[in-house]
Amino acid sequence: MATSGRKPSGFVSLLLLLAGILLFWMSVPNLGTAARAATTDGPRGTFTATRLMCFGHAGHTTCEWLGTFQSDDGTVELEGVKLYGSGSDTFEAGQTAPAVDVGNAGRVYNRTGSHAWIITVVLAVLAYVLLAVVARRHLMPPPLPRKRKPPHDDPRGVRPAFLDEAMFPGDFTD
Repeated sequence: MATSGRKPSGFVSLLLLLAGILLFWMSVPNLGTAARAATTDGPRGTFTATRLMCFGHAGHTTCEWLGTFQSDDGTVELEGVKLYGSGSDTFEAGQTAPAVDVGNAGRVYNRTGSHAWIITVVLAVLAYVLLAVVARRHLMPPPLPRKRKPPHDDPRGVRPAFLDEAMFPGDFTD
């Protein structure tokens, strides 16, 4: 990091800090929902498709089915929810599919689970790395200056005991 003896750039550190905070803000609140979606932890029930919702962005169109969800035991009824991962060719209006409500507002998931947790975890780890870099740049003490090597040839700085001047007078010039 700051091994060259220079102070770390305050501007770069500020950008890293803001990026880390933003990524944590985006990812950490969703970790629980992502884990429940991956493990299908929640009331199981039936999703009934009512209409297809398509959105275009950046030259790409994404479609999801909007509909209702009713839990198998009848305690949870949701209207206007989307089935995560449903595409334009998944249903026709009125068709049903098994689903699970993991507590994500406006969205239910297929009973086989979801891989949406991967991006959430990657963003949380990236946020942690960015914040750790900023902390290391500004909270760790600067590195100690390097010691100079001793003048003789031994890289460890130690002469073997049998090579002293008593055995070889005049051979050592320090």
